[in-house]
Amino acid sequence: MDQHKPKWKIVERPGWFGEDRDVRIRSYDEKYGSGNWRIRHILGPRIMDFKEAVMLYEISYELHFLNPHTRYLWINLFKMASDVWTEDISDISSGTDYSVQRAKASHYEDMAVRCIMQKYGFKFKGERLIRIRADSQDVVGVALSSIHIPFVFPEFIEVPQPEILWWNRHKRSLEEFWHYNKVLQIRDDCLL
Repeated sequence: MDQHKPKWKIVERPGWFGEDRDVRIRSYDEKYGSGNWRIRHILGPRIMDFKEAVMLYEISYELHFLNPHTRYLWINLFKMASDVWTEDISDISSGTDYSVQRAKASHYEDMAVRCIMQKYGFKFKGERLIRIRADSQDVVGVALSSIHIPFVFPEFIEVPQPEILWWNRHKRSLEEFWHYNKVLQIRDDCLL
């Protein structure tokens, strides 16, 4: 084992960042120093980096797409939409690259939809943009929000935090996993 490789410890479960994402990142830089902290997701004993966690996000969406009981939602989306977005119309420019985040809050729903569409050879054939979010004006946009997508490994969703939060009304959902299993880690040698 490399002695020079930093060791990391979990210091908190930060939950939802939302539109405060950039403020939270700056506060972690100020408190711990740039490069001395990181956000990860846990799945049982495993600590996953962003790429691994977002793949679980996409797999959860893919299983929803493959489910014959929910497939009609996807087919309707492909017929009605010219493209999809979640936080801001600029989300469209992210395409299928989860690392491209121009809006104030992170968005993954729209990219997961595009990735699945691409993987299975579908194209948008509609004439309007559809928002994929719980407060969408389109029923299919609401139905495909991450609060309604079952998480692929629900048994590994962490124990809820004691306060009532908007996402814990959606048990076993992808949204619940994304916020409850998010952890802030700092380097072991980082002074608090």
